[in-house]
Amino acid sequence: MKNSILIFLTFLSSFAFAQTPSWCGSDYMLEAYFNANPGSRQAFYEEQSQMMERSSLKGSQNSKAPLIIVPVVIHVLHNNGNGNILKAQIEDGIRVLNEDFNRLNSDTANTRTIYKPHIADAQVEFRLARIDPNGNCTDGIVRVHTPLTDVASNAVKAVSYWDATKYLNIWLVNDIAIGGSTNVLGYAQFPNNPIITTYGAVIKHDEWGANGTATSDGRTATHELGHCFNLLHTFQGACGFSCHNSGDFVCDTPPQFDDNNNACTFTLNTCTNDAQGGSTANPNPYTTNVPDQLENFMGYGLACFTLFTPGQKDRIFAAFSTYSHLNNLRSATNLVATGTNNGYVAPTCKPIALIEDKNLKLVCIGSQLTFDEQSYQGAITSYNWKFPGATPSTSTVANPTVTYTSPGYHDVTLVVSNSAGVDSIVVSDYVYVNDTAVAYNGYNYFDGFESISGFGNDWIVLSPTGNARWLPITVASFSGVGSVFLDNHGNNSTNESDFLISPSIDMTQVINPTFKFKLAYKTKTGANDVLKCAISIDCGQTWITRFFATSGSINTGTRTSAFVPTIPSDWLDITVTTTAAIRASTNAIFRFDFKAGTTLGNNIFFDDFKVDGASVVGINDIESFRKSISLYPNPVVDGVVKLDFLLDNDVQDASIFLTDILGKRIKDVYNGSLNSEAYQFNISTEKLSSGVYFLSIQAGNKNVTK
Repeated sequence: MKNSILIFLTFLSSFAFAQTPSWCGSDYMLEAYFNANPGSRQAFYEEQSQMMERSSLKGSQNSKAPLIIVPVVIHVLHNNGNGNILKAQIEDGIRVLNEDFNRLNSDTANTRTIYKPHIADAQVEFRLARIDPNGNCTDGIVRVHTPLTDVASNAVKAVSYWDATKYLNIWLVNDIAIGGSTNVLGYAQFPNNPIITTYGAVIKHDEWGANGTATSDGRTATHELGHCFNLLHTFQGACGFSCHNSGDFVCDTPPQFDDNNNACTFTLNTCTNDAQGGSTANPNPYTTNVPDQLENFMGYGLACFTLFTPGQKDRIFAAFSTYSHLNNLRSATNLVATGTNNGYVAPTCKPIALIEDKNLKLVCIGSQLTFDEQSYQGAITSYNWKFPGATPSTSTVANPTVTYTSPGYHDVTLVVSNSAGVDSIVVSDYVYVNDTAVAYNGYNYFDGFESISGFGNDWIVLSPTGNARWLPITVASFSGVGSVFLDNHGNNSTNESDFLISPSIDMTQVINPTFKFKLAYKTKTGANDVLKCAISIDCGQTWITRFFATSGSINTGTRTSAFVPTIPSDWLDITVTTTAAIRASTNAIFRFDFKAGTTLGNNIFFDDFKVDGASVVGINDIESFRKSISLYPNPVVDGVVKLDFLLDNDVQDASIFLTDILGKRIKDVYNGSLNSEAYQFNISTEKLSSGVYFLSIQAGNKNVTK
């Protein structure tokens, strides 16, 4: 009883660090489980202490122990294509796991001499399932769109789940949001947790495998799957006392004081009790103090990882013998049921058609657009695309490029097939082609949203969920009876961006134009919504952000119930400035981007959108001035470009400058007065990076950009 009390007290303190998770969130989630289930902490650690002493474990270190085969299902949770990684990357992640768990990883050669005798072949092989829960053909990959992938926690697991007694669930996500940390790469559920529907591992897609979107070598998955099989961190419980009943309960992983080993500092030696403890089933191979075992997959040194130890292998085998869902997972009956048994010959699966990123595509008339497909499950032998409004209008290649010549909205259809069957997908209104010849004159442009049909004809509403979030309404307005409304109180998804895009506007007809609008928004306690406004001058191919605001800076108060503006003070005046490049555009479009936070605020309303500024005076004079301007050579050679122009009147405050493609002013050429005569400037470009730049001349009422 004395030992049990010591163990219990040790582990009460050992998890204090888990209040804010580091790159591995498993300890944090285990601590959350302990807090939600009184008494579970002591029971868990008593079980860990006893597990290694069970006689049933004897012989698991034997190289002839039966291989544990684990059927795997990969749930690729993406947000309209973002995070929808290729099959090659998924298979590469399985490769990394199998190399690491079977001592086939080439970097075992990097293991320090003192630890080379303690590298184990854990004898666990991961195989993608070939039969799904309904008995159908599968490649072991499920692809699901969900905004939850951007803020993944245990809630994301309900989006896609297969029976955890038959398949090991691995959820690949865009980002993880647990414990207030912004750098969690993955987390796993330990097998003692009785809630089977959440068992498995959540891992960022860029931490899976070593190709595609991967930014590392895939060892995060090795680490997290170790937790799934009951391996604790090597630094668990700090230095502890005796290796067989403290720390990670493995004697051939020397105790380590904390997780400060991610820099591969091989001189670290944070504990001096490395030789203490050991038992018949869990012997201690160390007779003296040794350095921290930074190479261990269950530490935090991702760049140092090379090994599991024989003691950790024992714990893995013990977990598969102890926990019924793991025991069933590797059973011969289940391997047959999931198509992962030796000798199983998988049939050809029918492909599932999928077009990557189903968000609306914006292009100008005459622009090219390349389409990406990410169909999955079965190898594809034929493609059949249809592109109304484009040339060519059909294609039989995987990733075709077409040119759109017809304005308006257009559907896209993809049909894929192989010997097992055919599947198709139609994305309605997938492409919007902007007719640049019919842009509105920016001078005195105004939309009070009084006409619902006019709103539908002029404005584009884009939502990743496919639901029209921005809606014209007549129940609230700053002026007139109409406005535009987004229900952020009771009909929005956390972390979702919803876009409202204006018609094309010719900005060259206005001197120093600004965009202005009325905004009504109230928040709730803890809300973290974001509003951004951006402008595009290339039909939506690129966007220049000109306004950014959080909940706290745009609200006119807080309200728990649904907000509807009723008085003038509910509305704010917002002004968005432009750049030289925008002012020179004959085809500018304006975009509202409202991103719901992890905690939703309240409803938001827009009204009275307009372009403000003085009318261009003397259009003919400006056109004459424009025609007098010469820039040569263009493209620039030898680091100098010449500017020639003719000015027909004196100007006191002229300005000539260069901007980059985003409108940022990067070089002043001239500031001061100019007389009515011909000018030539030699402009040095030697310190500029290669690229596209705009030259602006502002001379009185003449404002020209080339």
